[in-house]
Amino acid sequence: MQMKIVYKMAFRNLFRRKGRSTLLITIVATAVFAASFVVALGNGFTDGIFREYINIQTSHLQIHVNNLSEINDVSKFMDKRMIQEALNAVDEVESSSYRLKTNSLVSTAQTSVGLTLIGVDRGDEIKVSSIYSTIDNCEGTFFESDVVRPIVISKRSAEKLNVGVKSRIIVSFQDSSGEIQKVLFRVGGLFQTNTKSFDNMTAFVQNSDLMPYLNLPDGAVHEVAIIVNDLKECDNIKQKISQLLPDHDVKKWNEVVPIIDLLSAWHGLATFLSLAIFFITLGFSLTNFILMSVLERKGEFRMLNKVGMCGRDIGAMIVIETLFTTLIAALTGLLISTIAVLIFSKSGIDINFLFENESGYGLGTVICPVVTHIYPVINKMDFVNIFALVTVVSIIATISPIKKVMK
Repeated sequence: MQMKIVYKMAFRNLFRRKGRSTLLITIVATAVFAASFVVALGNGFTDGIFREYINIQTSHLQIHVNNLSEINDVSKFMDKRMIQEALNAVDEVESSSYRLKTNSLVSTAQTSVGLTLIGVDRGDEIKVSSIYSTIDNCEGTFFESDVVRPIVISKRSAEKLNVGVKSRIIVSFQDSSGEIQKVLFRVGGLFQTNTKSFDNMTAFVQNSDLMPYLNLPDGAVHEVAIIVNDLKECDNIKQKISQLLPDHDVKKWNEVVPIIDLLSAWHGLATFLSLAIFFITLGFSLTNFILMSVLERKGEFRMLNKVGMCGRDIGAMIVIETLFTTLIAALTGLLISTIAVLIFSKSGIDINFLFENESGYGLGTVICPVVTHIYPVINKMDFVNIFALVTVVSIIATISPIKKVMK
């Protein structure tokens, strides 16, 4: 019965001191909005990097021969027919692209650059990779023009080679027997991704133009890129394919590029630190605010003590008042954050000004994509974590003021 009275008094105090309650709600709601929106920006930034890797570089799954080194040994190939039979037996596989890969030296009269040459069939490749979408209309096509023996290189490589669309270049590479092959190609298109290292080391040609010079049997492939129906089921699908192809190396997208796991860990740490900074600051602010409120109400608390309310009940009333106020503020802040996320998740936030030198900052200059637009994302667990943090911080913030009351 006593606690029921405490609850009623705490609830009435919120409306009796409207100015103080409104100020506290504003402070907490602003902090919660800022914290949740920063989390949403971090999620959007990381998702943008993951999409860049998956859509252009790794696909969902890749298949290689076992113990394949990073030197792209042409003589280590797989049987396309065997892999096709295995993938046809896995219903979750949506599409696949069968590639040839070799290291090459691309030369012009002025200079030369080393590139990884990837042989693809256009119809299959556009189903697993969006590299074709990175080619501007005025910069050629992804094997759709009438250029004889086309090669698609990056704009960065084109600048180094001083070439443009339809320029002739000589591509040198070893076949499976170790003989050097030199083949004339014409530039069919210029792509540009957000990953500098990928652009600096990758070129695409058609399988039919590369195969005759590799001295390989019909149906030989070096790499298979796979897109599945549900990204969340990648692990299960990988296991199925591995059982069907025990002599092959099946890798998930984050195994193809291990730095993705590092980025995930970085994102988790950055989120934790951001929330810690926000809520430690909020905790100190709340403590000071509640302490000032308590000191102003000393007379009220003495009167309550004289009419029979013990110090424990007065402390409980302060905790309940604080929780009522902060939880209302938290819901308000999360609601505003949700609206902001819904707006910016469609239009995106342009951060091109950070990369005006076209080289990016930090990891973006090495091997990570430079995300130029952020589309904020926030999930239910983020809301739950933030709401729980607000509750815990609110309770902790009342400890010092309650001690003052007890004295």
